[in-house]
Amino acid sequence: MPLYRGDFLDITLVWAIKMKKGQLLLQKVYTVSKKHNGPRLWLQHIVCETAGFNPGDDLYISIDEVGKKIIIQNQSFDSNRTVHEVTVSSRINRASGEPRPLVDSSGAKYSSILCIQDKIEICVVRHRDYSQVIVRPLQFSLFECNTYEPPSDERIRLLTVCSGAGIGTSMFLDTQYYTAVQEVEIEEDCAEVLKHNFPHSYLFNGDLRDCQTAAKADVAFISLECTEHSKIGPGNQGYFDNLVLGTYKILKAAEPRVIFSENVPGFYESSCFSDLKELLSPDFPFMIGPLRIDSYDYGSIAHRTRSYMVFLREHEDFKHFREPKPPLFRRAKLKDYLDPKNTVHEWKSVQAWRDSFSKKAENNNSWANRSTHKTFVHPNTCYELQCIPARYRSHSASNSYVLNDEGDQWRFLTINELRRIFHIPSWFTFPPHIPISRIYEMIGSSCCGKVIRAFANEISTMFFKRWAKVKTDQASTGLTRDSTGQIEFLLNL
Repeated sequence: MPLYRGDFLDITLVWAIKMKKGQLLLQKVYTVSKKHNGPRLWLQHIVCETAGFNPGDDLYISIDEVGKKIIIQNQSFDSNRTVHEVTVSSRINRASGEPRPLVDSSGAKYSSILCIQDKIEICVVRHRDYSQVIVRPLQFSLFECNTYEPPSDERIRLLTVCSGAGIGTSMFLDTQYYTAVQEVEIEEDCAEVLKHNFPHSYLFNGDLRDCQTAAKADVAFISLECTEHSKIGPGNQGYFDNLVLGTYKILKAAEPRVIFSENVPGFYESSCFSDLKELLSPDFPFMIGPLRIDSYDYGSIAHRTRSYMVFLREHEDFKHFREPKPPLFRRAKLKDYLDPKNTVHEWKSVQAWRDSFSKKAENNNSWANRSTHKTFVHPNTCYELQCIPARYRSHSASNSYVLNDEGDQWRFLTINELRRIFHIPSWFTFPPHIPISRIYEMIGSSCCGKVIRAFANEISTMFFKRWAKVKTDQASTGLTRDSTGQIEFLLNL
């Protein structure tokens, strides 16, 4: 199979990967801005760090007006061509206090390639000490993506769409049966966490609808934006910001054997999910779910109700897949998740919080009538926490806070405590330049490790059963199985 496939391949990119044996590590799409009345060549921190460019390094820039691309690399060019040189600069990060590399250049020399307010794509290819960055106008096809075979250690290849910070991906990999081959994420700081933890995987950073290259995968994990389908979100249900079509195009190109979907229950009742289900049905006629699961039922101390769905290409996989069931477990107390007692924390007054909360009633705030029974919890008696959201650091009755022994002071759960509650792998870390507030948001937007691991293990078990040629008795085509075990026929008219 060729390394790349597609109707609009870039010869320079293929050469950089295939002939130099480099690996595609990053594609980033953004809109060209203006500097000194000319287009700006702007290589952000994530681009430079992925390429291994350090502050003070000399870079060589070649402008290919025929091929409509700008090539930046850390080694001189072999051929006789016009080359510009720039030096990697830096900016001090406020959170870490350390310099981070960047390249900020402008001039009329880029005008033949870059147009202000147009979208461009940046591709980072790397092989050992050799790095090449290719900048070109975004090449877009409505229905097709380029595809490539990523290097693999022969574990189950995992692609994730709307990857967030990669916490869900880490839970798949933590089972030891999966390897990450691609992540798709729009938030730049989340993308930086992804690249920090999965440095050898291909990352697309941008709007998924602009993604034009998909890695071949065995399993795709999709967790589309849930805000518009959540009870606490603005609604809209994806009518005005439809990501389903772009997601389908990526999945179609990647050709996974299994698609695993995690989202809020309301997502599966929306028209955009109906569209996704209909689009996938010719290639994935076998579906399981949606299965509504509260992480509390799987042993987590915090509630987190989500629905999960599995799409399968083959009937044999459908017959072999086993829905996860809550295991037997000993319910742990909150104290089992907390930091050591000698840890210094910032404590706040419970009375001051209650005084502020009571004033909301005077302003007819609907939250003022909420029960605070689970808001302040004691470590020695608490077996249950409310759902921990992205806005956990706010003062809200829907959050759960830790009480001191006297019961008159409270504090937030720490990052390390949340890691234990969410069962985030110990090897998964956040770069030092990510602010604490954003780490809270990233964890609060993620998923329960116990439930995700349960599905990841059942999917890998299905792969092993097929390899071992385990026999089953079921026989049919075009089926779906819901959370009650009810099997229905799927008819494509």
